[in-house]
Amino acid sequence: MKRPPVELSIPDPQPGRLRAGTYDASGTSLVEALPAFYYTDRRIFDLETQRIFAKAWQCLGHVGMAKEPGDYFTGRIVDQELLFVRGDDRQLRAFYNVCQHRGHILVSGSGHARRFICPYHAWTYGLDGDLKKVPFAQNIPNCELGGIHLKPVRLEIFCGLVFVTLDDTAAPFREEYGALENDIRKIIPNIEQQTLVFEEPIVHRANWKASVENFSECYHCAPVHKYLTSSVIDADSYKLTIQGRSQRHFIRGLEAALEQHLWFIWPNTAFGLYPIPGFGMAFCIRHMYPVKIDETIYHYRWFAPDGVDPDPIVKYAREHAASTGAEDASVAAGAQRGMNSLGFSQGILLATPNQSSTSEHAIASFHRWVNDALFMNERQISAAYSDSEGNTA
Repeated sequence: MKRPPVELSIPDPQPGRLRAGTYDASGTSLVEALPAFYYTDRRIFDLETQRIFAKAWQCLGHVGMAKEPGDYFTGRIVDQELLFVRGDDRQLRAFYNVCQHRGHILVSGSGHARRFICPYHAWTYGLDGDLKKVPFAQNIPNCELGGIHLKPVRLEIFCGLVFVTLDDTAAPFREEYGALENDIRKIIPNIEQQTLVFEEPIVHRANWKASVENFSECYHCAPVHKYLTSSVIDADSYKLTIQGRSQRHFIRGLEAALEQHLWFIWPNTAFGLYPIPGFGMAFCIRHMYPVKIDETIYHYRWFAPDGVDPDPIVKYAREHAASTGAEDASVAAGAQRGMNSLGFSQGILLATPNQSSTSEHAIASFHRWVNDALFMNERQISAAYSDSEGNTA
């Protein structure tokens, strides 16, 4: 049974609670969560696609995934497929991954190539995106194909992470997040000198926001992650602070020398150092890629510092995927199922920043970022959606 159609508006808060999407990252209070329709209504997902994912800077990889000229990897932002390639000039570039002939996707996966040959009609492109060869073009008099090239995508590299935006007018990435660099490099001085050694894309049968929210608190750690909290981290040491549209996580490991340091950058990327018992620390990126309204790819990428034996990291990464990763996928899916219940309309968040291990203040802040990005409040939601039906916002 599906929910009946809903008015796209945020209800007035109950007495003693803050309205959803208004928490300012400070203070202790009960905060109402975004309404359930934010997770189930296609109209909201359409708006998010246009006003968040078509505009925000998003991380799709790391420089260690394409180190040498000809190395490439692919990624996607919702329904937009992208190609990343290291050129002969050693510059990393991003392009829309689509042939300019008839629109066929050009390449899949990752690897090494000197040319990209479209599998449909063999139009061939260089590492710089320029069209190099068109079969049988010589049969057309005065055939002029110069100037045809793959459409580029804006790219910035920040601490080794590869960020792109589909918005040609977006402010530079560092304008908002550059202040994080000193803190990141202090903790991970070799963040660029990393090699991808294991990746695990885990399907979350949930809206992307549910996946981000699950990352944004450790309130669930004790009941959900038995192995993690008994063998790897000290959940009671958890500290989570907000800076702009970013999160900073700190957790002590159960081994005295190990400390977990994580950062989250709006809208859907987390990265940092993870404690591995008996080994040390390992760098990992978590991408939370939306696929559709109720499906997200929670993509773990684990790295080893150049010259370090990757086997202990790979072993732990596999165990993590089978335990913590699978547990997170399960609870995210359970929360998504509940969003469709006629018995649930809106959640309640416990925002207690000074008790970070049991606080949901980062989720409350995230909800504000969502609403700010969508230009939505109780008077604007329906108007925003109506505008999006006729115009690309």
